[in-house]
Amino acid sequence: MNISKSRILILALVVAAMASGCAQMSITGAADVNKEAFGPKKKFAVVSISSPKTFRGEQGLLQRFKNNDDIPGVNTQPIINKLHPKIIRALGGSRNITLIPEAKVLASSAYKNATEDPRLIKMFFISDQINVANNYKYISDAQNFAKLARDLNVDGVIGVTASFSVASGGSAFHINGLSFGKKSYYAMAIVSAIAYDRNGDVIWKDSTIKEAEPGDTKAIIAFDTTDFTGTAFMKLHPSAVEIGGKAVDVLLARLDDTMAGKPVERIQRIK
Repeated sequence: MNISKSRILILALVVAAMASGCAQMSITGAADVNKEAFGPKKKFAVVSISSPKTFRGEQGLLQRFKNNDDIPGVNTQPIINKLHPKIIRALGGSRNITLIPEAKVLASSAYKNATEDPRLIKMFFISDQINVANNYKYISDAQNFAKLARDLNVDGVIGVTASFSVASGGSAFHINGLSFGKKSYYAMAIVSAIAYDRNGDVIWKDSTIKEAEPGDTKAIIAFDTTDFTGTAFMKLHPSAVEIGGKAVDVLLARLDDTMAGKPVERIQRIK
């Protein structure tokens, strides 16, 4: 998505800290909202729902010698497909927009003929392919967003991107570079939303980071006993979908609070 590089760097640093069990808070800044662009009578369409292809996280020794495509559960396509309805449902429930029905958007000639941006993301030292949710296109260029807003005859268009990773914790001891002990694996989600108006101006931009915790259904899976044992990414898919849905709810709550003139925290709790 078209998020500032400084914000992406902050998020990347937070993810690294989370993966090492060092962070419970994240600095994401306040929600960037043009209040005049939103309201109950403002029509919006969701035009892009995407995710980096790789479910990132610690891998077992044998997994490190494999291509990611050969490791079950590393591809995020099933996760973004299952998260997609939660995203639409959350946006559709906002009192600050009127969401055009998804089926109408996807079936329109404007969307079918829209230019799709390359399904590749490059930022700093990270490069990854992009997965898109069911029947969506990947839109990242501001002018492609703006053209869709005009062609769909709406006040604004929205893109949502979600990236997923795994953090681990627990007790372990180390011998000759190998780790032994019991570990718990936590699914994490970074979800970002961006909205453009018909002129290609950003009217909403926000991000949040959420990590599963013991109170979340299917949130923590404890199964790793040695560094040779591979991370069971597939088992973490349900919690990734669930925590992704909670992250989307947080974004909408922050939008609603901003519109209502309530303070929105620049430092967010991860759990």
